[in-house]
Amino acid sequence: MATAPRHFARRSSRTWLQRLAIIAGAFLTVACIAAAAGIGYVFWVTGQFGRYNLALDVAGNKEPRNYLVIGSDSRENVDRNDPNAGAILGPGEPGGKRSDTILLVRVDPVAGTVTMLSFPRDLWIPIADSGQNDRINSAYGRGRQVLVDTIRKDFGVEINNYIEVDFSGFKGLVDAIGGVPMYFDAPMRDTHTGLDIETPGCVTLDPDQALAFARSRYLEFKDSKGRWIEDGTADLGRITPQQLFVRKAMSKAFSIGITDLPTFTRLLNVAADSVTIDQTIDRRQLYNLVQGFKELTPAEIDSYSLPVKNHTTAGGASVLLLDQAAAQPILDVFRGKDPAELAEGSVTVDVLNGTGTAGQARDVRTALTAVGFDVASTGNASTATQTTISYAPGSEAAADLLARHLTGPSVLVTNPKLGANHLSLVTGTDFTTVMQTARTTTTTTTTTAPSPNSASTPADSVPSSTTTSTTVVGITPGQAPPGVNC
Repeated sequence: MATAPRHFARRSSRTWLQRLAIIAGAFLTVACIAAAAGIGYVFWVTGQFGRYNLALDVAGNKEPRNYLVIGSDSRENVDRNDPNAGAILGPGEPGGKRSDTILLVRVDPVAGTVTMLSFPRDLWIPIADSGQNDRINSAYGRGRQVLVDTIRKDFGVEINNYIEVDFSGFKGLVDAIGGVPMYFDAPMRDTHTGLDIETPGCVTLDPDQALAFARSRYLEFKDSKGRWIEDGTADLGRITPQQLFVRKAMSKAFSIGITDLPTFTRLLNVAADSVTIDQTIDRRQLYNLVQGFKELTPAEIDSYSLPVKNHTTAGGASVLLLDQAAAQPILDVFRGKDPAELAEGSVTVDVLNGTGTAGQARDVRTALTAVGFDVASTGNASTATQTTISYAPGSEAAADLLARHLTGPSVLVTNPKLGANHLSLVTGTDFTTVMQTARTTTTTTTTTAPSPNSASTPADSVPSSTTTSTTVVGITPGQAPPGVNC
């Protein structure tokens, strides 16, 4: 008898919410097949891709690049009478075009590493063109440049290239590689998308069932007593099935040789019909990219997702808010920072208004929190002409990090009454603003005199930690038993 599949409850904080993109997997799979064919074929198929003119950040050939990969959900041509339409449309969802998957892929050509960051589509953030909060996937509907600018502005990361793949190519991909084999350790279903796995064991997902599985939000499994148990993690629960599916699809694609001409031709057609790229990506760059992917196994691609918290808007919408402190170490990976460097989320700050400007301490608290610092308290201080950062001996790195986030000058002073990585910031009349991304070098002045406006000693802060994508959210099929290879 099959054992019940692994089922993990959502955690309240620092959960890896990995919505590893189906569409990114589709693009990479096609790219890997093209790479196997040689540069001539890659040049031909990439010449068929559509192009978007976007304002992007510049990176050198040997420098790491951040690729913004969008899975666009084009529903305009979906036949609602199709029995498998639920896998694309979902219950009560509108037609039209929107971004269903938003993924940042960082490729380091020198280190030979690939890392992925997924953005939950219900993430509630300021949209670049209006400044008003909305779901992140709404930015795509306002224009691709708006989405690029929103991610750059809200998360402090560069966007060097843009790749978009339409869902219309998903089923063609699965069909071209002959389906995706997976092991199910229990019957599973989703009555909304049409997923129906009746018996446990090795199952080769056809195009319809593959899409239904990867898009499942209401996944159920049958336990040993024959009862259907619902996942309950909804949209966030899709992350683990998607991650697993992408790895299985890539493994299947890697196993196909170029001698299978019909398969290869179908894959090229899928890529040409559904992939669009920005105007700066040249064919040589794409060839180098896919060759790099070809040398990686799917397990060697590290994936991250942003830690979030549930939130209900004033209008009653259920959305997600970014956990700023926990997110900073993750975002730093895609900013090119050394993971060993101190992260903003590990630093606690007391903000004191030393200018007398009404509401300044509150405004600075808001800005520092947005950057990722943990602001413990706000208050007023005696009038000061210089902005001062007080820190405990041994917490120089924390003080320097805060100073590099300030656009104006600051003076660093020691205060042994403060805890480790707990700072006191007193704004002076020279204070200007807070920057989203810290300067790479500091121009501050350090003294050893204690600050007269030092805060009382609070409890030490607890440093944040970063791990790679090992957390599982929602239901996922189990591993095949020994001797079974799907």
